[in-house]
Amino acid sequence: MISRPYDEIKHLIENYLKKEFSLKSDLIWSKPPSAELGDISFPLFNIAKELKIKPDELGEKIISEISFPDIIEKVSLQGGFLNLAFNRSIFVTQVFQTILEQTKYGQNSTMSSERIIVEHTSSNPTGPLHIGNFRGSVLGDVLGRLFSFLGAAVNVRYYVNDLGRQIAPLVIGYFLLKETKLKIKEKGDLWLGKVYASMYTFLEIQQLKQKLDLLGWKSQDGVSLYSLDETDLKTMQDFLNNLPKENKEKDNTYKWYSKLARVQSLLIERIPEVYEKLNSLTSSRIDDLESMTNQYVKSYQEGKDKLIVEKFREVTKMALEGHVETLNLFEIYHDDFDWESDVAWSGEVQPMLDKLEDKNYLRHDGKARLLKNDTIAEELGYKTKYSISYEIPDSIIVNSEGITLYPCRDIVYHLHKLEKFNASLCYNVIAKMQQLPQLAVRLALYGLGSTDSADRIHHFDYEYVSLIGRKMAGREFDYVTPDELFVLAQEEIKTIIEERNYSEEEQQKIAQKIAASSIKYHILKMDPQKSVSFDVKKAVDPNENSGAFLQYSYARALSILSRSSKHDIDVQKILESTKKEKQIIEKQAEWELVKLMEELPSILIKGAKSLRPDSVANFTYSLASAFHKFYDACPVLKAENPELIKSRVIMVVSIIKCLESLFEVMGIKSLEKM
Repeated sequence: MISRPYDEIKHLIENYLKKEFSLKSDLIWSKPPSAELGDISFPLFNIAKELKIKPDELGEKIISEISFPDIIEKVSLQGGFLNLAFNRSIFVTQVFQTILEQTKYGQNSTMSSERIIVEHTSSNPTGPLHIGNFRGSVLGDVLGRLFSFLGAAVNVRYYVNDLGRQIAPLVIGYFLLKETKLKIKEKGDLWLGKVYASMYTFLEIQQLKQKLDLLGWKSQDGVSLYSLDETDLKTMQDFLNNLPKENKEKDNTYKWYSKLARVQSLLIERIPEVYEKLNSLTSSRIDDLESMTNQYVKSYQEGKDKLIVEKFREVTKMALEGHVETLNLFEIYHDDFDWESDVAWSGEVQPMLDKLEDKNYLRHDGKARLLKNDTIAEELGYKTKYSISYEIPDSIIVNSEGITLYPCRDIVYHLHKLEKFNASLCYNVIAKMQQLPQLAVRLALYGLGSTDSADRIHHFDYEYVSLIGRKMAGREFDYVTPDELFVLAQEEIKTIIEERNYSEEEQQKIAQKIAASSIKYHILKMDPQKSVSFDVKKAVDPNENSGAFLQYSYARALSILSRSSKHDIDVQKILESTKKEKQIIEKQAEWELVKLMEELPSILIKGAKSLRPDSVANFTYSLASAFHKFYDACPVLKAENPELIKSRVIMVVSIIKCLESLFEVMGIKSLEKM
């Protein structure tokens, strides 16, 4: 437990009131709105009401009867508030000693009894990571780092989604191109995105043509099943326009036709080489892409066809290698990778379904099976426990073709997920749109009798990220990738530092470090429950609330120490004297900075307990801003007297240690110069 002067004073007053007045409530403290009122304030209205005494009378008793420690310099009463001011010298000395005694300031054992799984990213292997799911990567990474910094044993996992139906056409297209020995000219996951966008468009065009055939449209002889040529577009449009208004299929089919015509045109423009090559290969070699896709999906789920298994694994591993390369660029790492297909092949999916069936927790709709979420939640007390008042929709876990869907396999995966690490808690960092599937997994575990496991699993959700001026659509090969942002950020940084006296190599190294850290920080500082519009210029601007600003603050503090020898100041000797001497401060900017530094350990704990990594990021900005105010107001190496020089040197060393701890938690790289 972290002991703070604020809490010690709170407990002192609280113990007095419990002893003298039998107080049952807890005291609440806050920081006064004005520095003139002191440093810690207790509203007395509510407790005075409980004790049946006037607030001012209660305040007078506290002041007259409690012997406050030396760290309290002044106690006053104003308008029902008990205000206390710290002895600044004692407070500052204690804070500096605490910071300098610790190898990593703020690191503690608060969460040492916890073993925590953090699962994040887990992106579909159909293309590169984009900034939407990368937000989950950043949040998951920082949560894991934060838990670990506070003593928890943390296991970071990646769930490889290799069984989705959309992967099958990608696999088919990949091997069509592989036979032609077409050279891959870019990162593997980006190239797979091109193949996926092309093949899925072919599949949808086939499905559209089949749908139109059922409505009475006739495709032209000799036209590819997977293309919309000029004749197709003309006859389809005429046919749809002539359908009677009361035809229920007309509007949706027309929208589908319009979308595919647009997507085909975009892909021919964006990725002509891959799209046209695949179109030719698919048209000449595959009679029915939809049937082939279904066959591939079924075969891979069964896991018995060795050739199909090898094909899916080869493609998925290529995508995964690209994802890992991107994540590592931003100092984001995983401990373990779990494959969805391994879950499907474990032989546990059907017994799980049978058990839910026996308990009447599945609803049939033809071959499809749906999990009766609301029934489980009502019968087993989940709604009461988690204060859910709405009706929870059923979840499809087996589709109309009898094929299990990913929520079904997720249930089995979570039956053993906690066991893999003997975890006391598990956080699945997944976008908000997955709320129902995540809830369904926990409810299914309740239905299976694994209530303890279900209660240890939590969905850490987050909102969407967009890039200003851009939209994303994987099926149109229109991504905003972290790699792309990294390049954009680097170029922006180079324009900022190009006039400084750095070599080309130094510029490159600085730009890389700022780019990676600024992109992470720009995502991290936002409330996870709010959408983010990413602005590259603001993300790297050292004058904004940015990663660059934080890195500049660190470099600025280091630069002060690097100049100390020129002023005959021995930093190490000053640090050794800290344990023996009281420190002094002179200006309000110094006092505000010290108070923020004292707060750091509690901010980390609050951030972990409330699952608000953004609070750590924004505290770091407040701390860095306070340091710059100190820098502007308080000369360090040229202070008025030797005692002030000592205190301010220690102040600089302390802020460096604070930023180092916060940077470690956020995965931000420090810079020695900038």
